[in-house]
Amino acid sequence: MTAAARHEVLRDRALSLSSESAWPELCALFTVEVDVPSVGTTLLPPELANLRAEALLRSGRAREAYDWLTLVLPLIEQRKDRAAVRQAVNLLGAATFELGELGSATSSFERALELGQRDGDDLLVARATNNLGAIANVRGDRERALMMYALAIAAYQRLGQPRGLAAAYHNMAITFRHIGLLDRADEYERRAIEFARDANNPHIMALARIGRAEISLMLGDARLAAVTAWRVAGEFAERGDPIQRANALRVVGAARVALGELDGAEMVLEEGLELAQNHHAALTEAELLRSRAELRVWRADFSGALEDGKRAMDIFDRLNASADRDKLGAWVTALELRTASTVIPSERSESTDPRSSHVSPMP
Repeated sequence: MTAAARHEVLRDRALSLSSESAWPELCALFTVEVDVPSVGTTLLPPELANLRAEALLRSGRAREAYDWLTLVLPLIEQRKDRAAVRQAVNLLGAATFELGELGSATSSFERALELGQRDGDDLLVARATNNLGAIANVRGDRERALMMYALAIAAYQRLGQPRGLAAAYHNMAITFRHIGLLDRADEYERRAIEFARDANNPHIMALARIGRAEISLMLGDARLAAVTAWRVAGEFAERGDPIQRANALRVVGAARVALGELDGAEMVLEEGLELAQNHHAALTEAELLRSRAELRVWRADFSGALEDGKRAMDIFDRLNASADRDKLGAWVTALELRTASTVIPSERSESTDPRSSHVSPMP
C-alpha cells in the first residue's frame, strides 16, 4: 500500500473515531500507525498530525501533545497549509495551558488570533478569544475574562456554533461563581448544557454538570454536589479523561468534607491528586492541594495542611493566579497564627474556596 493510500485509510478511521469522541481509541490508533511525523520525504498529512494532538489533549496527555506539536508544527509550516498551521498553533496553546505554562499559552493563543483574523477564520478567532478569556480568569482578571467570553459568544452565535457556545457559557459561569453571582452562574451552566446537547458534546455537558455541582456546594447542598460530581467522575473515567476525572473528584472531596465524611474525602482527593500530578495538570493539582489542606485541618493535621497550602500557593504563583494565591495565602497565615498560639480550630475555617478556577481551552 502506498503512503498516500495508507494515510487515506488512517484518515477515514481517525475521523470516524473523533466523531464518536473516542479519544483513547484514537490515541491508540495513532500509536500503532504513526511512529514519527515524517518518514523519508513523506509527511503525515497536517490534518492527521493535528488530530493526533487533539486526541492526546482530550485524553489528558497534554505533555505528549506538547511534545508532538513542537515536533510537527515546523513541518506543517513548511507545507504552507495555513489552516493547519492555525489549528496547530491553537492546539499548542491548549497544551501549554493544561501544563500551567500560561505565558507560552498566551503567546500561542494571541498568534492563533492574529492568524485567524488575517485569514478570515472566524471560528478560530472565536476559539482563541475564548481561550484568552480562560487565561484571564485563571489570573484573576474577571472583568477581562467576561469581556473575552462575551466576544466569543457573539462570534459563535453568528457562526451557529453550539459547541463553542457551550464552552464559552461554561467558562463564563465559572467566572460568575468567582464573583459570587451564583444564580447567574447556574443559568449559564444550564445554557452550556443545552448547547452541548445540541452539539452532541458529552464532554462539555459533563463539565457544566461539575459546575452546577460546585454551585450546589456553595449554596449548602453538599449531598447533591457529592452525588453529581461522583457520577461525572465516573463518566470521565469511562471516556479516558484523567484530568477532568481529577477535577470532578476534587468537587466530590470538598463536598464530603462539608458532610463530615473525612475518610471518603481523603480517598477521592488522594486519587485526584495522583491523576493531576501524573498528567502534569498544574491548575488542577493546586486546587486539589487546596482541598486536601482543608481536610487536614479537620483531621487536626495542621503541619500537613500548611504544607499542602504552601505547595498550592507555589503553583498558583507560578500560574500568576494572584486572586487564588492571595486568598489561600491569607488562610495559610491565619492557620499559622492559630497553630502558633496552640488554639485548635473548632469551626470550619474559611479558606479553601470550593470555586474552581478550572476552565477549558478550545482545541
